Amino acid sequence: MRFLTLWAELLPGVAGMSIKPTSPICSIIIPAYNEESCISTTLNALTKGMKTGEFEIIVVCNGCQDNTAAAARSACELARVLETHVASKTNALNIGIKEATCDTIVFLDADIKTSAASVRLLLRSLAFTNRDLAYGKAIFSTRKCSAPVKSFYKAWRLNPYFDGGKVGGFFAVSKLGLSTLGEFPHLTNDDEYVRRKLAVASVYVPAATYTVEPPRTLSSLIKVRSRVYRGNQELSSLQIQVANNQQRANGRRFLRRLANNPSAWAGAFVFALVATAAHLRNRVRSYDGEWEQDPTARTAQG
Repeated sequence: MRFLTLWAELLPGVAGMSIKPTSPICSIIIPAYNEESCISTTLNALTKGMKTGEFEIIVVCNGCQDNTAAAARSACELARVLETHVASKTNALNIGIKEATCDTIVFLDADIKTSAASVRLLLRSLAFTNRDLAYGKAIFSTRKCSAPVKSFYKAWRLNPYFDGGKVGGFFAVSKLGLSTLGEFPHLTNDDEYVRRKLAVASVYVPAATYTVEPPRTLSSLIKVRSRVYRGNQELSSLQIQVANNQQRANGRRFLRRLANNPSAWAGAFVFALVATAAHLRNRVRSYDGEWEQDPTARTAQG
């Protein structure tokens, strides 16, 4: 029945089907750490145009020291809001997966804005392609960012990594894909973990857009990039790697694109500066497992 419901919801009018949803077609897990300023915006955007009971929404508030849980409950009465004192995104994801009742799970970061229509597009792509991972197109809202940050993103978007889309903050995983992922290990870059584990069985859905609020300041950008680099090092230590020849090829293509695009040269300089500063930050600063969060973008959303 759930299979028929999924197809009836995703393909309305096919073969005259008019099956009313008797259970949600997917579970949406939203890990949230001190997201009081933006969780309402995220939930309001997600539920606008959503059919009643169409999605099972699970917000996992982890280690919050603010009113994230109350804000989530107020914004979406249908959401299941869980709370844990452990400030860990991967632990929150594992809790959400265990609590989910649907075979297909959509993962959504608490500071990302997307729509019910984009969720349906991911699910439809999984159903049509028989893949295990479907991910959408990230739109970076840099309008309120400082000039150096805007330059960084102008150059960064030339990275071949974006040619097939970016797995980050909003994606759907099938039942088989969840089995392949297993329990999320304790690591920083969970999105890259998913990408590397399911890359060969993934599909990019550019019509399924989502909006990312980047860091507003250069110092915040360096902080975020240091987290990414640290996360990649953790994945390498777990023997979860991409092919070195692929990385080298992408690096060469990236440099050629930058060289052939004079309007991105300033951004290339900022990119090099940020990368150097981020790596140095990881070398000189001890990391004790605390959740690092960019406050500038969240303040802008509040």
